[in-house]
Amino acid sequence: MEGSSFDTRKAIICFQYVERIKSELIIAVKLLEKLNELKGDELAGAEKIMLSFLDALAGEVTIAHGVLGLRNFEEARMKILDATEKIRSQDYLEATNNFSKAISSITTSGSRAMQMLKEKNLL
Repeated sequence: MEGSSFDTRKAIICFQYVERIKSELIIAVKLLEKLNELKGDELAGAEKIMLSFLDALAGEVTIAHGVLGLRNFEEARMKILDATEKIRSQDYLEATNNFSKAISSITTSGSRAMQMLKEKNLL
C-alpha cells in the first residue's frame, strides 16, 4: 500500500489503528514513569507486567502492519522491541526515547489517512 492511494475503507482502518496504537504508546510512557518510583519486588513485578503489555502492543502493531502494509508500523514495532530491551536493562530514559520515536512513526502513518478523511468530511 506504500505509495498507493488510500481508499476510504483503508483510510478508516488506518486511522483506527493509528489512534489506538498511539494511545497505547502514551499509556506505555506513563507506566514507564511509574517504574522509576518502585524498588525491589514491586519493581520486578511491575517490569514483568510492563513487558507483557509491550509484547501485546508489538503484536497489535504487527497486525496493523500486515493489514495496511505501511512501513512506519514496522518501524514503530522495532522501536517497541528496542524499548523492551532497554526496560530489561532498566535504561528507562532510552526506553522513553524509543516510545517517542514509535509515536512519531505511527503518527506519520496516519497523517495521509487523516487528511483524506477530513477532505471527505468524515472527521
